[in-house]
Amino acid sequence: MEVGTEVQNEKIDPEAISKTPDRTTATVSRAQKVKVFGEAAREGLEEQAKKMKATSSKKFQKSTVGQNVRIKIPDIDRSKMDPRSIITVITDIKDEEFYELATKLGKLKA
Repeated sequence: MEVGTEVQNEKIDPEAISKTPDRTTATVSRAQKVKVFGEAAREGLEEQAKKMKATSSKKFQKSTVGQNVRIKIPDIDRSKMDPRSIITVITDIKDEEFYELATKLGKLKA
């Protein structure tokens, strides 16, 4: 289930950047090289984010208002006697990805 592996396996050769079409070496500043590598890194991260989002939407179903969800509490935010998670209810969905959650004691703050 690998998509776009040819993009991931491509390596940018710094020597290829500094060559002109007639195969002569051109003077390329360090800033220009950094810009080219930065562009490639940004494109790679965007592609990875798309894959992660696609995998997540296949793995998890869409939530609806009134549905119960379990929220894990990070270890750093709880003591030994606190529960590891809390049960909440979805009370509102904004922009199809932001959920307003509530418990018996009230709404959760962001």
